[in-house]
Amino acid sequence: MLPFHQIFHPTDFSVADQPAFAHAVKLTCLVQGELTMMHVDPTIGRQGFEDFPRIRPLLARWGILPEGSSKEDVLKLGVKIKRVRAVADDATEALLQHITARPTDLLVLSTHQREGLARLAHHAVAEPLARGTHAKTLFVPAGIEGFVSANTGRTNLSRVLIPIAHTPHPQPAIDLAADLANSLGSSDVLFELIHLGKEEDFPKLIKPERSGWSWNTLVAKGDPVEWILAAGADFDVDLIVMMTEGHTSLFDLLRGSTTERVVRGTRCPLLTIPARPDLPVLAP
Repeated sequence: MLPFHQIFHPTDFSVADQPAFAHAVKLTCLVQGELTMMHVDPTIGRQGFEDFPRIRPLLARWGILPEGSSKEDVLKLGVKIKRVRAVADDATEALLQHITARPTDLLVLSTHQREGLARLAHHAVAEPLARGTHAKTLFVPAGIEGFVSANTGRTNLSRVLIPIAHTPHPQPAIDLAADLANSLGSSDVLFELIHLGKEEDFPKLIKPERSGWSWNTLVAKGDPVEWILAAGADFDVDLIVMMTEGHTSLFDLLRGSTTERVVRGTRCPLLTIPARPDLPVLAP
């Protein structure tokens, strides 16, 4: 059973947002949950919701619903859809206020990967939203299909990369990666564990076993972000799952945390899990 029911997806109505929207809808159907889509506009307060991404045509294209289905047909799937509009100059603040009042289990965010001057010229939403809510977050790079096909609804999760460190303990990432693969019906999966640290510090892990699943471990030294991005590209992974602690130093504030730097460079979806301060650390 996946540990989320309430799913939240901010949308800007753009074509680049479609892959993230497809992932949000697929996961909502998978858990028979509730999907909230929210759009923030600085000037226009429209009353209707006609310009929001359409759920029923998407599910019809995937073969889940027939053409011309009704809202009641969606409800029969066990799925609830909410649409929210807000007029605000600061989209991030408006989104955070909404989630604070109505907490969510999972954020699904489209990311526009920019660095340097291009990043300074654009107001980032995905990273500060994930950091401010402390919720599990699925980042889907704009223009990347990811592990859910927007055209067919089919899933492809055959290679998963999980960065491993002694702190925070990575067991929640292991568990969620396995639960997701199991829920998607992924029968042949290679889980690549990349240990960023000394070999003797490798933490004790429980690795779920299924027929067709395999686990591989690589010990790496050097810059964690460079290793994660290089391993993701070399292994052609479909998903990266990692723990996150947010900003823990002045350097993080200036350059971004390890997770944020991975978000900016990855070419596949990234699923992050906020570290629980009460989670006991197992001895290596």
